[in-house]
Amino acid sequence: MLLYKIIRTVLWLFDVCLLLYVLLSWLKPASNKWTELLKRVVEPVLTPIRRVLVAKLPARWQIFDWSPVVAWLLVELINMLLNNLMSIFW
Repeated sequence: MLLYKIIRTVLWLFDVCLLLYVLLSWLKPASNKWTELLKRVVEPVLTPIRRVLVAKLPARWQIFDWSPVVAWLLVELINMLLNNLMSIFW
């Protein structure tokens, strides 16, 4: 149960970081320790997703960075799987 709560909290924090990262990418603030922290948290997840999307998506779809959307969907999928596992075992 404790591990479940920890994983859910980490996923929630990642969701918040991802949302802030996307919002800040639109605003383009000056680089500071907070924006760098967000980048260090989010980019290791987004970079491999971007590589796959560039290889798989047609060129006309690549004008938009879909990696945050895919990352968010993956987090939601993990949350659903965790909830299902908890309902089975709890």
